[in-house]
Amino acid sequence: MLLSECIERTLDTQAPFFSDDAVASEVYAIMRKGHLEGAPVLHDGALSAMITVTDLIDVVQSEKTASLALRDLPLQQAGSIGLHEHLFDLFPRLINFHGEIIPVTRNDGSYAGTVEKRVVLDCIAEVFHLGEESRTFELDVPSSGLKLSEVIASIEKNDATVLSSGLYRPDRAAEGMVVTFRVLTHDWFRLVQNMGKYGYSIRYSTPLSDESEDQMREKALEFIRFMDM
Repeated sequence: MLLSECIERTLDTQAPFFSDDAVASEVYAIMRKGHLEGAPVLHDGALSAMITVTDLIDVVQSEKTASLALRDLPLQQAGSIGLHEHLFDLFPRLINFHGEIIPVTRNDGSYAGTVEKRVVLDCIAEVFHLGEESRTFELDVPSSGLKLSEVIASIEKNDATVLSSGLYRPDRAAEGMVVTFRVLTHDWFRLVQNMGKYGYSIRYSTPLSDESEDQMREKALEFIRFMDM
């Protein structure tokens, strides 16, 4: 999913911003009055920095610096995320944005507006189906010879749908890997039981909300196996 698709309805093009020739004391007064945590600073229509009230407190307390323009202050250059970028590509950079808002740029590098960090994270959660309707299933697998298609086929022959998956190494010294699935199924208990019977090493599975239900179903399965005998 491109960022433009994720935030098409939530991009704030009216969020306050300042030109880099704005006077520090005036910017400080506006930010305090508007209860702004931070705001973009632009130079010729392009993002140059992010300014916070904390950045300005010491500046405005001195007569020598209160009248300085923002471009004369030692502000760190701000990062941004682009409308043309894919969510997965920009995800590693989200940690660099410490405030609640993130500056957004167009394909040509010009400033487009801001978006709440929460909105981007919610979009990523949506892509990976991290909501309550699906469950998590992890298997220990060898680091070589893994055919993910075979594992998915084993899951889906139990009337389950794999919504997303990921692969990681639990630690650097580990010989094997862990494959994680987000799964949608009407019979989670059956799926977990059968995957164990297929010989897969189950590392984790989302517990059912009612543990007594697990016990009752296990007893039911035992009765069915007894009748089959």
